[in-house]
Amino acid sequence: MSFIGCTVASRRFLGQARVLADSFFEQHPDGRFAVLIPDAGGVDPKLDERVEVLHPLDVGLDRAEANRMALAYTVKELSCALKVHVARHLIGRGDTVVLLDGDVCIYDDLTPVAELAERESLVLTPHALTPHATPDHYPSTRGLAPRRVNALGAEQMVVLAGTYNTGLVALSPEARPFVEWWAGRVARYSLLETSRGLFQEQGWTALAPALFPCHVLREHGWNVSGFHLHDRDIEWAGDKPLIAGEPVRCFHYITFDPAQPDQLTRDDQIRAVWPRPEERPGALRLCAGYAERLTAAGHTRALADTSPNDRLPDGTPIDLQMRTAYREALLEHEAGVAPSPPNPFDDGDGAPFLAWLSETEGGVSRYLRAIHTRLPWVWGSFKEVPGADAERYLAWLPAAVECDDLDIPRRWLPDSGDYADPAVAALVAHVETVEAHRRALEDVVESVRRSRSWRFTAPARNLRTALQRLRRRPAYSPSLDSYLNEIPRRTR
Repeated sequence: MSFIGCTVASRRFLGQARVLADSFFEQHPDGRFAVLIPDAGGVDPKLDERVEVLHPLDVGLDRAEANRMALAYTVKELSCALKVHVARHLIGRGDTVVLLDGDVCIYDDLTPVAELAERESLVLTPHALTPHATPDHYPSTRGLAPRRVNALGAEQMVVLAGTYNTGLVALSPEARPFVEWWAGRVARYSLLETSRGLFQEQGWTALAPALFPCHVLREHGWNVSGFHLHDRDIEWAGDKPLIAGEPVRCFHYITFDPAQPDQLTRDDQIRAVWPRPEERPGALRLCAGYAERLTAAGHTRALADTSPNDRLPDGTPIDLQMRTAYREALLEHEAGVAPSPPNPFDDGDGAPFLAWLSETEGGVSRYLRAIHTRLPWVWGSFKEVPGADAERYLAWLPAAVECDDLDIPRRWLPDSGDYADPAVAALVAHVETVEAHRRALEDVVESVRRSRSWRFTAPARNLRTALQRLRRRPAYSPSLDSYLNEIPRRTR
């Protein structure tokens, strides 16, 4: 049957796309394959001449929307969102589509999954086909105390990332209702924020079997990854890889680093839940071959490339604060409560965008409000920004950068001398007052030591009375009370 394979690959991952396309044509010499490049910028992708090269404007996005997505998303987030658009474009032409991630390699015929999509309209592949161990068998979550109750197991990872792995999705034109629904979600929420139930385009597919006609492919050999290796290894029949006695149709090299071919993943948290490499020699053989192919395809050179989507026209790097501020303003505009924010990709002029980021509300610029929006722990410490907590927030930012809690370019920071935390200022004033009293008391005690006459002890008694009055007020320092309790014995 006729179908088309496809993927999305940014400039930095064109080496992976070349390996994927080449492996596709090895198994389907007369097949068709398409690669969408979200940030080409005129670069030659050096793909097989049989590959149909696409760009965002080719798949149904108008220029304004393409520019909005390019600014709202990182290149990775954009690539994930555009997977949905390339699938919608191709099924709109009447094609049955096998949508693949760029870090997949094909080892056998994919026609059976395309035929299944023809019958079922949508085919999804699970992260795993057999149960993993309970969470207490795994290390604690990165960033939490090393306790068993904080464990993060393989199945929890799957829950967070989505039951289905979109490294392989097969769709026929009959899947259009699902694809339109999917496109609506990834337009603004193709984000990696698992605490909010967001895992780019992949997380949304967990809802698909409940909402749309769908087939879950539970056969070994499809979209295989380290999550499938907990209870078995890759076997070999000559040069053909097998798993559970079935041919490996395609292997998904999630977080694989070709510079470390003796490791299944470069990610420490994933490494903790996947089997140890030395226990899976068959899989390591597969990894070694893939690493060689990536190296030959120029993967290292491609990784060193930069994306035009990562900088403003004047060369200023676009950071997460800028994207967050823009995305929030864009959503408010689309809700009808704010004007459209400036987009430097529209006219090639970054100055209006930078000026817009500098505009303040309650003394806090849009750029600095984006930090407050983006980081839950910052919001938790300074709830009302703009508002009652703004001055404390602005006073804290330079210190947070100084101790590496935040990474903010100097141009966006307030002058540390312009703002003072009122609580800190009050504490400093109180400490200075206590220190002055301490020095005065030392002078009096020295006088008493030299003479015990009533005349000489009168200042001490007066000071003791004054300090006792002071003690009745709320005190910041517990040491002040203990010190005052010593006064009667020292002046008696």
